[in-house]
Amino acid sequence: MVIDIRETVVAAKWDFHVPGYNNYWCGGAIHHNSGKTHSSMAEASAHALGYRPWLAEDDPHYRADIHVPNKGLLVAESFDKVKTVLVSKLLGDPESGWPGMIPKAEIAKTKKNQQGVVNFIQLKNGSTMSFQSYDQDVGLFESSDYDYVAFDEPPPQGIFKAVWRGLTDRLGRAWLAMTPLKEPWVKEQLVDAEHVSTHIFFMDDNVGFGLTQQGVDEFIRELDDDEIKARRFGEFLHLQGLVYRTYVRNAQKVFRRPREKLLTRNHRGQIYVPRSWGLCMSIDPHPKTPHRAVWATPRPDGNLIVCGELINQDPENRVDAFADDILAYETDFLHCDYQDEITRLIDPSSQINNPVDGNSIWDAFADKGIICEMGSKDLQGCIAQTKKRMAYDADKGLFPTIFMCEDLVELDRELRGYVWEEWLTKLGQQKNEKNVPRDKNDHLIECLHRIVKYDPEPPPVIGAEQDQEYSRSVGATGTGY
Repeated sequence: MVIDIRETVVAAKWDFHVPGYNNYWCGGAIHHNSGKTHSSMAEASAHALGYRPWLAEDDPHYRADIHVPNKGLLVAESFDKVKTVLVSKLLGDPESGWPGMIPKAEIAKTKKNQQGVVNFIQLKNGSTMSFQSYDQDVGLFESSDYDYVAFDEPPPQGIFKAVWRGLTDRLGRAWLAMTPLKEPWVKEQLVDAEHVSTHIFFMDDNVGFGLTQQGVDEFIRELDDDEIKARRFGEFLHLQGLVYRTYVRNAQKVFRRPREKLLTRNHRGQIYVPRSWGLCMSIDPHPKTPHRAVWATPRPDGNLIVCGELINQDPENRVDAFADDILAYETDFLHCDYQDEITRLIDPSSQINNPVDGNSIWDAFADKGIICEMGSKDLQGCIAQTKKRMAYDADKGLFPTIFMCEDLVELDRELRGYVWEEWLTKLGQQKNEKNVPRDKNDHLIECLHRIVKYDPEPPPVIGAEQDQEYSRSVGATGTGY
């Protein structure tokens, strides 16, 4: 999907017309109580039927631009949501008297799962609609092909990727009707991706979509200012809850630089870290996910340059394989010829002995010649010190003292999605509880934290040769520009 239009809707509209498809498509961030799910299910029913029963037959948009019969998938956060939100809109809700968007005469059969929830609809024209939920295993979304997929609320990235593969064979379509409260990847990889087949619709106010101003005021009275931005104006909440907001909003402008602008070259013309600067690395070992490592160097100007990242590619996540990769990375990529002088840090949990052989992860690295100091476990202190290095306000003459080589894509991805634990949706919870980051996709960040907390001492510039060497590399990055 690619962005080629953006609409800010300030007056009620029943549908959105997407150029090039000649159909009505609810895509992107249509948010809280704006009719996003209603619109999404209307479009799903039109796809399955091949026409829009709420329009007159002579309306130019009566026919949906899709072949019939077709195969669709509709996904919600849980099967309870499938039942109460999706299916009720399609088949009707006897309690409320809602008749349903699909005419009963068009329905051939339905099936229910073990929970008694309708999870399959077949129409007389041969079209089928299947239902799944985000709490199912990703594997259940693999190996199926679809003509269209409708997501209600932002899906986990793994599920989206699995479903997306199922759309490729049929050149299918997908749309998300969502309040952007979570899943930061949606903004980075869909909204900001600027792909020509993505269409994003934002509603910047809900009044006029079945809500009164009084109702909106009553609702937002209990919300935090950040959550108001997401629920009322469709802004992505994770941008409000980012731990390193300054980094994310200025990453390309300030923090990320080409390697040759941040480091220097040796006599062979290779980009490397001079021995006089020193090199510090940190390992984050993990029994269930691949071990990770990050490298950084303090420049003579006091700036900390993050210059390396590595993830264990060994399928069994063996320490000895990762240790070999670490040493090879330092030699072949960082062009470091002083490995015995590198400061090495590791998570203190690495000293826990294995009950099988009595050895620890620390011991396994030491056996390969990688001797590590214990890194800090002071999460709050690490965050505070990292924020201090990332402080940036050009108007106040405040510039960061940490920079990332721009080829460190995994660390960059983690920093962009590093958010505080979900506290905003708990009404009445105080802001002072917003102090624990979500413990997910943060292993490289933990490596970075330990290096920043260790605070390697900047080296002096000694001698004319090193002074010339440093001058070539510093460029205009000393202030972040």
